[in-house]
Amino acid sequence: MAILTINLDRIEHNTRLVRNLIEPHGTRLVGVTKACLGDEAVAAAMLSAGAAALADSRPESIRKLRRRFPDTELQLLRPPGGGSGGMDIPADLFFVSNADQARSCLSAGTGQQRRFLLMVETGDGREGVPADLAPTEAGKLAALEGAIPAGFATNAACSRPEAATAPALALLLRTADMARRQLGADDGGPSFIISAGGSGLLRQAEGARAGGGDPAGLGRLDDLRCGEALLLGRIPHGDTPDLFLPGGHRDAFLLEGTVLEVYRKGGGLQALVDFGSQDIGSAPVIPCGDGMKVASVTSDYLAVSLEGEGCRRRVRAGGSLSFIPTYYALLAAMTSPFIDKRYAGI
Repeated sequence: MAILTINLDRIEHNTRLVRNLIEPHGTRLVGVTKACLGDEAVAAAMLSAGAAALADSRPESIRKLRRRFPDTELQLLRPPGGGSGGMDIPADLFFVSNADQARSCLSAGTGQQRRFLLMVETGDGREGVPADLAPTEAGKLAALEGAIPAGFATNAACSRPEAATAPALALLLRTADMARRQLGADDGGPSFIISAGGSGLLRQAEGARAGGGDPAGLGRLDDLRCGEALLLGRIPHGDTPDLFLPGGHRDAFLLEGTVLEVYRKGGGLQALVDFGSQDIGSAPVIPCGDGMKVASVTSDYLAVSLEGEGCRRRVRAGGSLSFIPTYYALLAAMTSPFIDKRYAGI
C-alpha cells in the first residue's frame, strides 16, 4: 500500500510565512482544509501558526472540525446540496451565490440566524453571482428571515489560474461598495467582511512587500482564504509551474510507492510503482530525485522513466520511490482508501 506522509511542522512553517505576508495589510488568514478532508492534525498546524479561522467545502468536515475545535471560527465554502439544509451544520459563516441557497440553510420559524457571504463571480468562471447582479441578490438575501448578510466574497485564479488576480480583487471591492450603498449599510462596520479565496492572490501580497505598496487594494481585504500555499508551498500562477512561496516547503506531503518491477521497455529503463489514477486522479505528481520522469499513469500503476545514471543504479524492484503531489493529486490521495496516511513532525 502506498504511503502519504504528512509533515505537520512544514505545514505550520508555510502557514506562518503566509500569515506574515498578509498580516501587515490587516488581512486575516483563513486556512482551507478541503484538500485534506478537514484533517484535524493539519488544521491544528494551521491554527498553531496563526490562521484566524478554518474553511472547508464539506459539511462532514465542518462537523469534524467543530468537535475538535469548539471555539474556532469555521466557514462552509459550498452550500449544502441535495436539499439537506444547513441547520445542523455547525459553521459560523456560509458562502452562497444567491438567496435561494441561503434559504435552504435556514429553517423558518425557529428564530435561529445564519451569517452569509454572497459569492461574486469576478473572472474565475466558477461559482458566484455576476457582479452586476450582486446588489439585487444581496437585497434578496437581506430580506430572508434569519439571514444576516455578512459581506461579499470571491475566488480568484482557481478554475482559471491564468486569470489576473488584481482585476478580480478590484471588481470585488467595487461590487461590495456599490451593494452597500444600495442597501444603506454603514461603511466600515465590524461585521461586514470582504473575503477572497485562492493562493494565487499571494502574488499581490508578495508584490506589495517588494514594492512597499498596496496593489489593487489588498489592505481592504478582511479575509484571505488559502489552501495550496499552506499545504504545498505553491502560489498558482497561470502557466508558470514553479512559482513557490518564498522560504516555503514544497514537500509537506510526500507520497511513497513500492517499485513493483524495473525493466527495459520501449528503449528505456522503466520502473512501475503501485499507485495510479484510482489514488491520485489525473493530476500530476513530481518525482523526488533527479533523472526520473513520470511516463504514464493508469488506474493502478504509475510508470516512471529512469533517465539518469544515478537512479538507474539505485532504483530496484521491491524498493520505493517518493513523489510530491500537486494540489488535486493531494486531494485525491487524501480521499483514496488505498493510501495509508501517516504523520511526521508532531
